[in-house]
Amino acid sequence: MSRQRFRRRRTVGTMVGGVLFTALAAGQTEALDWGPLTSSYDGTKRSSGYGSFTIAGGTYAQNKVYTKDLAADGNTVYQTTTWQWYEAGGWGTGYSRSTPEHSRTSYQVNYLRQQLDSSSEKVRGSHTVCVQLGFPVADRCSATALTTLTY
Repeated sequence: MSRQRFRRRRTVGTMVGGVLFTALAAGQTEALDWGPLTSSYDGTKRSSGYGSFTIAGGTYAQNKVYTKDLAADGNTVYQTTTWQWYEAGGWGTGYSRSTPEHSRTSYQVNYLRQQLDSSSEKVRGSHTVCVQLGFPVADRCSATALTTLTY
């Protein structure tokens, strides 16, 4: 497992009600690290994930995601990213994508990305990790990490 995710970045972070907020100052295009996050069910930690949110090639907001199955109980794990753009004084409707589900007990890497909105200068990523549980039990997801980039 790479220790790069623990590098110090020039970010501002605040924890409010179980949601971690991070942001970069205008003009910075470094990656914002989020996580690690875990989800639990029935007293057992089931999934873990962390990632790096950045602007890729000046055209995409990209999330490099690492997910891992902590329980190895046959239930799959995944990560969901939702992108929102700042417009007219508020955050607009989001677009969500999820990584493929897996049940591997080592971290698996995936990339999720969404094209930038040319009418905005800020993008926010909402990040959660989840475990897929069988019907009728709903999936259990972690707290949300929020990252904001100015481009």
